[in-house]
Amino acid sequence: MAVIRLKIEEKKHMNWLQRQLFSFLVFIGSIFPDNNKSIDLGSDYVIRDNKCIVPTNLYTDTEIYSKVIDYKFNDKFIIAKQTPKISSYKKLVREDLRTRLIIYDGFLKERNDKDYEKITTPSIVNSIKSDSLIYYRFKKNGLKENYYDKNLKIEEVVDSILKNDMFYKKILRNKINYWIINKLDNTRFGPFTRIEFENELKIKNINLQFE
Repeated sequence: MAVIRLKIEEKKHMNWLQRQLFSFLVFIGSIFPDNNKSIDLGSDYVIRDNKCIVPTNLYTDTEIYSKVIDYKFNDKFIIAKQTPKISSYKKLVREDLRTRLIIYDGFLKERNDKDYEKITTPSIVNSIKSDSLIYYRFKKNGLKENYYDKNLKIEEVVDSILKNDMFYKKILRNKINYWIINKLDNTRFGPFTRIEFENELKIKNINLQFE
């Protein structure tokens, strides 16, 4: 699960979205307690607890979930070797969905507030808007402001995503996956087999290798 970098201004009251994002940061800290195990990979990327590579911006869709067993990086790229764990994917996809619901709800409430522009950007707003289908799907399940309500059936949605989405099916059927992240334009490539991965390194002229 990726972490949002959010500067919360020092004032007496935070708006609704800021309060929800602050709560989310606390929650993420409980999943990935730092304990000096967060390693900076440069350009707003970290590896948490030696297991997951995450961007510090929620709407940069380049995370590599547990378990990352090896990685290398330079100024431009990160390469990662992963043994995927379905339990980690279930947990993190579930919390990613919850977080996007919270943020979209905040967007609906705060979008006309002039202060809203100070904590977001046009590209992030477009990403938030793209979550409208997810939001209204859960609205039909009775979504109010309790994002942990079992009646929302988030677990069922996550199971459906992992079983039917071709991207996740490819990840979870492999014992080992290889990934490339371009830190300059925040793009992720993979999952690859070892042969596919080595070909991609040559094509992209990436001077990184696993031993």
